[in-house]
Amino acid sequence: MSVSGSKSVLIDAPLADVLAIVRDIDGQSSWFPGTISSEVLESDADGLPTRAKLVNDVKVAKDEFELNYTNTDDSLSWSLAAPSKAQKEQDGSWTFAAKGGKTEATFSLTINSALPLPGFMQKRVLNDTLKNGTEALKKRAEG
Repeated sequence: MSVSGSKSVLIDAPLADVLAIVRDIDGQSSWFPGTISSEVLESDADGLPTRAKLVNDVKVAKDEFELNYTNTDDSLSWSLAAPSKAQKEQDGSWTFAAKGGKTEATFSLTINSALPLPGFMQKRVLNDTLKNGTEALKKRAEG
């Protein structure tokens, strides 16, 4: 069963600064809740991440997985490279819009858990991830 959701937040920082934070995959473990480690495996000609290995503590399990990334001028999106211990699928994105010197950041995520969790628990984990992720990005960007 897949669960999906999104959450937006207004950040008092320029779009380029906020986008740089989410593209710094190697630094993700220092601010994104639940990320134990993150390492870029491949980058494109511009040095932007295209594949990374992550280890997350997803409250009910520790999960190690790889993500494939797509970069645009105002977004970073990803998909799970292969099923992992805790996930059958994962698709997500950060999209950004400039708002007069501030940035509206929208975090969208779809997860299909490989763990035998009831639907309400999967939705709760997803909503916690969206809430905590947007709050952490805001805190990191606003310093």
